[in-house]
Amino acid sequence: MCRRSVSAFALPLISFLCVLAASAEDAAPPAGGPASQAAMENSLGMKFKPVAGTTVLFSVFETRVSDFDAFLKAGTYHERAATLKPHFEQTPDHPVVYVNLQDAIAFCNWLTQQEQASGRIKINQGYRLPTNKEWDAAAGLASTKSKDLSTTAKVQESLSFVWGDQWPPPPGAGNFQSSEIPGYKDDYPFTAPVGKFNPTRDGLYDVAGNVWQWTMDMRLSANAEGNLRGGSWAYFRRQCLTSAYVYRVPTSLRAPTIGFRCVFEDKKRTAEMLAAESAAEMRELKKREDEFTKKGTVNKADVERLMKGEGETASVGPLDPKTLAAAAPGKTFKQPLRLEFAPLPGSKILFGKTEIMLSAWEAFSKATGRKVEPQPDFTSSPNHPVVSVSWDDATAFCAWLTEVDHKNGLLPAGARYRLPRDTEWSAAAGLPNEPGADPAARHLADKTVFPWGAGDKAWPPPSLSVNIDAPNVTPAYHDNFAKTAPVGSMEPTKDGIHDLGGNVAEWCEDAWPGAPGERVIRGGSWITSAKEALYSSARQHQSKTATRLDLGFRIVVDFGS
Repeated sequence: MCRRSVSAFALPLISFLCVLAASAEDAAPPAGGPASQAAMENSLGMKFKPVAGTTVLFSVFETRVSDFDAFLKAGTYHERAATLKPHFEQTPDHPVVYVNLQDAIAFCNWLTQQEQASGRIKINQGYRLPTNKEWDAAAGLASTKSKDLSTTAKVQESLSFVWGDQWPPPPGAGNFQSSEIPGYKDDYPFTAPVGKFNPTRDGLYDVAGNVWQWTMDMRLSANAEGNLRGGSWAYFRRQCLTSAYVYRVPTSLRAPTIGFRCVFEDKKRTAEMLAAESAAEMRELKKREDEFTKKGTVNKADVERLMKGEGETASVGPLDPKTLAAAAPGKTFKQPLRLEFAPLPGSKILFGKTEIMLSAWEAFSKATGRKVEPQPDFTSSPNHPVVSVSWDDATAFCAWLTEVDHKNGLLPAGARYRLPRDTEWSAAAGLPNEPGADPAARHLADKTVFPWGAGDKAWPPPSLSVNIDAPNVTPAYHDNFAKTAPVGSMEPTKDGIHDLGGNVAEWCEDAWPGAPGERVIRGGSWITSAKEALYSSARQHQSKTATRLDLGFRIVVDFGS
């Protein structure tokens, strides 16, 4: 893995290593890859096709009522009542519903045993649920086919759909709760017979919509959770229908919106393909390394030294708590991780002047063991904003820092760090008296104010006022940063707050109305260019477990009542 902080001497060597890694990742797959696998039809009439980026064959359709009925009639499975039916009519060609994870796995095991016993398939072949990575490939996520995507492409991919990036969905995209999606109609109030909507490029139907589908990956937790993919006839929220969205639910859950599809795997073939691919990557990496070392471009000993992590420069070091004044209402405050806070007029809180830096997050990670998720594939120095942080992780950071600074004597009794509330963020961004009862009602209620100014003269933004996707805003605007910028690089507000309009989007404390598992997100980011998305009143919302390469956070000091 290429490291973020290195000495001047090390930079060309690390660049070389990055080139080697990218070259190996781009190596062509071994002969006889998934694309050459033949389509097949099994004893139940289920059709299977190859999917690029996987070693398996995917069922063309969701598992049908007729398929699952054959399983139940065999009489070997007693965990699910055969009479469990939805409240709407289904034919044998509709997808089976009210299936929990155990039911779906049991079906796959039964079908495997039946066809092995009959000699239809070999002992090393069988049926199972797809993994999340295999599902990603079936849904067309480009990262499953190319490991060298740009950061912009990765972010765009996280917001894309099976049918592309169009919203509302184009005609024939899938079976959703279309009454809640203005501009879309699918003619099915509940499930539809399989195969009624447009297929993917690999020829799979209903990868988006109709019923949620189980994957075989499970999270380790006290109460087992499984993953559902694809959305269903009852879903309409845009973020829930993206190709990358994972819906985590108890593995025991049965619902009229949940079904599954199978994949067929030849384990011997899978092992051979993976081994051949790994060997090809290693040969390519060795070839490139030999070419560079023979030409004298880089010394092999230096490569090995850097691979061990030697030669890194120090991160932004912490300050001595004894040299700092304790936080107090109405006064600016700096704490040991170099996080600075300013009074927010009209409130008792201190508002973070900048987004949380990578150096602060790494200190948290070192102290707690919480993982630092992969940062962008461009250089992130210690004073760049941390990204790929979930709301849960951000709140954990606040709790940890509160405990640390209480021990340091820098926070008075009753004070704590937390994420800003939606109304506080608005006040900092120039909307102290924003109308609307909740974040949804306040979304785009004002279309005059930006974090850097108001009125017609505030658009396009003044130079160096905000780090956004400048080339797609207007040729007249420049911010000097193609990706994220070190925090505080842009002009502050009159209250001394930086980067409310761009750099990275930011989590807020509030739940999104009607969606208790989702949280409010404020501000644009380095990939934002749309004027509407940059108004101070603009909101986003996403599952609190979500992570994005353009999403970070800032914190406030709350002194309590």
